[in-house]
Amino acid sequence: MNSEWFDSAIMNLKADNISGSEEIVRKAIQIIKQHISHNPGKYVKMNDLIDMLREIIKIKKEMVALRNVLIYFIDFFQLGVKVEDIADRVLEKLDNQRESLSEKLIPILSKCKTILTYSRSSTFVYSLFKLTEFKSKEDLPELIIFESRPALEGKKLALEASKAGFKVNYLVDAAIGLAMKTFKPDIVLIGADAIFPNGNVANKIGCHALGTFAFQYQVPMYVASTTLKLHMKAIPFAIQSYKSTEVWSKDKPENVKIFNPYFELIPANLIHGFITEFGISNNIPDVKLEIEKEYIHKLYD
Repeated sequence: MNSEWFDSAIMNLKADNISGSEEIVRKAIQIIKQHISHNPGKYVKMNDLIDMLREIIKIKKEMVALRNVLIYFIDFFQLGVKVEDIADRVLEKLDNQRESLSEKLIPILSKCKTILTYSRSSTFVYSLFKLTEFKSKEDLPELIIFESRPALEGKKLALEASKAGFKVNYLVDAAIGLAMKTFKPDIVLIGADAIFPNGNVANKIGCHALGTFAFQYQVPMYVASTTLKLHMKAIPFAIQSYKSTEVWSKDKPENVKIFNPYFELIPANLIHGFITEFGISNNIPDVKLEIEKEYIHKLYD
């Protein structure tokens, strides 16, 4: 049975609709770390650890990152890492993945004059800040950012980017096509909440339309994500509706039904390539192969 503090922390994180999926994962790991530190002796068996981690997965069922973090925890547990130290080891792994991805992404960003993005990827934000370390404000790429309703993650990104010195063009979501035609971006860059084995990507609602317009105007769309978001096996993806009050909270007629999906699938044929900690790839099977090599190396190291 989990503590009252643990259950409260889980509920608060479930309500977080602004943070990117990796930020959600990092916050979840901190909850795990604090929870284990209160009673490390409780988690001496694998099943004890798994039962607790299952509660973490329920925070955002559609986020494959939370499922993969469970695998990371189990890996370190099986390697004999002290249970109270596992969270730090997992965070270290995530830091290394993010740093490696940023190293691959920054050279691409630095060559662009105009970048169009959607929603708010913490990986993208991290790399933008890194870019300001060696580029003057005058040489930074211009950004095109959309509101990303209903939670307005795009507004948060616009505030962060403008404060860091970027010139930002901020538009409503419905202006995607017009923005593509008007600003003629060098690249469209999005993150991912889940990447499937066939190359389809689940991300914030609106990204499918973004990919369609990018295809129409011949602008390459890339997905930048660590392999934390990658499904190694095919699983069904269900589009679910979130709180209707986020869309229409007052004076809604009873016969008006609200459908408020946060995520949708972007077909692989709209994606020009994937940027991960392993580099740039045109398709996901290449990335899967790199992950398998990494695990094989661990087995025989």
